[in-house]
Amino acid sequence: MIKLLGDLFDNNPKVLILGFGREGRSTYRTIREYFPEMQLSIADLNVEIGNDLNILTDNSVNLYLGTEYQDSLSNFDLIIKSPGVKINNVSVDIVSKLTSQTDLFLQRYSHQTIGITGTKGKSTTSSLIKHFLDATDWNAVLLGNIGIPAFEMIGDIQEDSVIVYELSAHQLEYVRSSPHISVLLNIFPEHLDYFDGLDKYRKAKHNIYKYQTEEDTFIVHSSLLGLLPNIEHNVIVVIDAVDHFGFASKNIGLPLIGAHNLANIEAALHAVLEIGVNIDEAVNVLSGFKSLPHRLEFIGEFGGMTFVNDSISTVPESTIAAVKSLENVETIILGGFDRGLDYSSLADFLVKSGILRIIFLGKAGDRMYELIIGRSKKLLFKAESIEDAFRIIAESSRKGGICLLSPAAASYDQFHNFEHRGDTFRNLAINM
Repeated sequence: MIKLLGDLFDNNPKVLILGFGREGRSTYRTIREYFPEMQLSIADLNVEIGNDLNILTDNSVNLYLGTEYQDSLSNFDLIIKSPGVKINNVSVDIVSKLTSQTDLFLQRYSHQTIGITGTKGKSTTSSLIKHFLDATDWNAVLLGNIGIPAFEMIGDIQEDSVIVYELSAHQLEYVRSSPHISVLLNIFPEHLDYFDGLDKYRKAKHNIYKYQTEEDTFIVHSSLLGLLPNIEHNVIVVIDAVDHFGFASKNIGLPLIGAHNLANIEAALHAVLEIGVNIDEAVNVLSGFKSLPHRLEFIGEFGGMTFVNDSISTVPESTIAAVKSLENVETIILGGFDRGLDYSSLADFLVKSGILRIIFLGKAGDRMYELIIGRSKKLLFKAESIEDAFRIIAESSRKGGICLLSPAAASYDQFHNFEHRGDTFRNLAINM
């Protein structure tokens, strides 16, 4: 990896780190560790970065901060972009200069990488793969969108390491290499404000296999096959609830519920089988997997009701899957920040469902409410906040049944992120 960076910097290019969040800071630390005197520039909307002690004491860094932070992109030879930074004026010239941690990392380590993407399920599937590898004594490293920038793990990677890389559409947008084993779980409308439409979002996801060769393997859900260009190399198709490995029929106690999670398990098992893991050994350790927080997470029974936290749900499809996965959902909390998603299919599903009461939050909740009101005799409530939702639950809900948080909307109208929303739900449930 260091050789790759050295080759990039060999002709003393003008280098810009675009975006100085978690990954941008990781990029800065890595470059400074191995190239302490190299001239660098950093561009970010946040002007407070200029007060960072490391930056203040670095005499070889230039800052471009504030609302005009992207005005000088054309002045640089190499732009290391952080995921989520939307370039205001994309041109062929700018794109030719773009790279990222993901792009650089895959150039070096693609041959030993399992990459996983999808609108939903990528963290669960990545964690499953890591669990199978660890439990069968393989040298595995988990990184990426799950919260660990790739450069942070360079020191832990050996020639026999299997790298499990969770990849978001933002990370895949400008890559020029694909993992040796690529997993594409699903594509639902998401992040359309960033990508300016579903087509660009879908193209970014497709980069996970676009640069594969005939020596590589692509694992894809059957629902996507008609939407993909012709693929000439090895393809493995995963179908919901089709158990090729017999894990569902073995009395091993599945740690995850729902057809979508059976597909995640199936994809993870196919991935480790391609690496060379003994599949019987992998199936036998499945029951030891611990599900991730905020993903159909059973909080417990409080006030006579069972509370389930599915705060990760930010699109209608995942909320529908959550309800289908559970029995006896009596109350559901929906809504949040409105990104203009189409909620008609979710409304149709909820009207026909056995759910008794629906609580709506935020602007997205307002739109869902309008799609459902007058179509059923369900109890519909609008809440000002999630705390207000719990007041409604306490006053209107009967004992028994499940109260499910599965919002089908983003969280950042009232919360920092979906984790903050889920943690708040958990704490309110525990204190019912």
